[in-house]
Amino acid sequence: MMDRLPPHSPEAERAVIGCCILSPIDCLPACMEAINNGHFYNLRNKILWETAAGMAADQLDIISLRQTLKDSGQFDKIGGDSYLSECQDSVPSTANLPAWLELLVEKRISRDIIAACARAIADAYEASGDTGAVLDRIEALILSIRPNQKQCSEIKELVRQAIGKIETRFLNGANITGISTGLHDLDRMSDGVHPGEMVVVAAFPGTGKTALAVNIAVRAAFEGLPTAIFSAEMQPVQLVVRSICSESRVNFHRVRQDDFPKMMEAVTRLSSAPLYIEQANQLSIAQICAMGRRLKQKHGIKLAVIDYIQLLRGTGDNREQEISSISKGVKAMAMELDIPILALSQLNDDGKLRESRAIGQDADTIWKLENNGAVQPLVQPIKLAIIKCRHGATGGIDLTFMKEYTRFENMRKIDEND
Repeated sequence: MMDRLPPHSPEAERAVIGCCILSPIDCLPACMEAINNGHFYNLRNKILWETAAGMAADQLDIISLRQTLKDSGQFDKIGGDSYLSECQDSVPSTANLPAWLELLVEKRISRDIIAACARAIADAYEASGDTGAVLDRIEALILSIRPNQKQCSEIKELVRQAIGKIETRFLNGANITGISTGLHDLDRMSDGVHPGEMVVVAAFPGTGKTALAVNIAVRAAFEGLPTAIFSAEMQPVQLVVRSICSESRVNFHRVRQDDFPKMMEAVTRLSSAPLYIEQANQLSIAQICAMGRRLKQKHGIKLAVIDYIQLLRGTGDNREQEISSISKGVKAMAMELDIPILALSQLNDDGKLRESRAIGQDADTIWKLENNGAVQPLVQPIKLAIIKCRHGATGGIDLTFMKEYTRFENMRKIDEND
């Protein structure tokens, strides 16, 4: 296979530099926000860009650029006046600057992909047994190529966004501003769940943390909100069976003839709901984030559930560091995708979050489920303790866990015929 030059566009590189010379006050700040010296492949263009970017926009013109290049000993390296004039004359106007910047970004991404693939090939040849770690490194390397969306940090823009949130709060009155959980007491105290939030649902085994999170996810999907569930504990089909039985209030272990019409109604609703369930056992948090990005891009997910933290793989020299890396990854995923994530976690025997204090530190909200009274076979009172909540109040909520249907409802008196 013949050696080929990496993807690049010397014409677009010259055009961008020409725009900065032609109209520095308008073009230089826009270019510096969109690109850096890594977006230039041609050495002469790279030198010109680094020099121009180091100058103040109101002091940049071809004369001062020439002098700065001479002072730094770079003037002859770029080809002198002939190449400088070529860059200046390469653009009659700056109207096409956005297109040229986009082309430079595309070429840079292509070069980064090639470099990452070459690194992946080398790592694969050198792998000595731990291919899982190699795969994680390669995946992280590939994912790091995607350009990050810049967040505006100017105070005027932040104030505008803050006023929008205040107006939303005022217009909603007593209504919640986040995504509803379907449980009115929980919504009232927490104000729903909000984009960017990491909501930890913690409980001992058998207390219903999976049922609660899946109930919330299904209810959100029924409201038309695209929702994802990453299940590391149960197979996707098991969650679907449980959801059908939960919505139709049918005990899966005692399905009767007259239950089928109710179940078919639930099947119809569930089939048309924007709900996406992914198998996640033995996956790393980096892989979960990658799946989340794909679902966000393809389906525009508004809510996600991860069941559960301790079954994912992270990085670190010990288990606490590994769980800490997973927790930080979940929070970063919520922020990046701008969605709330319900992250399930087990508890230690002492009732604290298992294996890492970082989970409690990273979480915006922590819900802790506790049996409220003696264990009941069918209908179990559950206390949901909100022990941390950045958008609402803390305190306790009484819920009803209908165990035979794996369904949570608001606390109420249960009729024996229900």
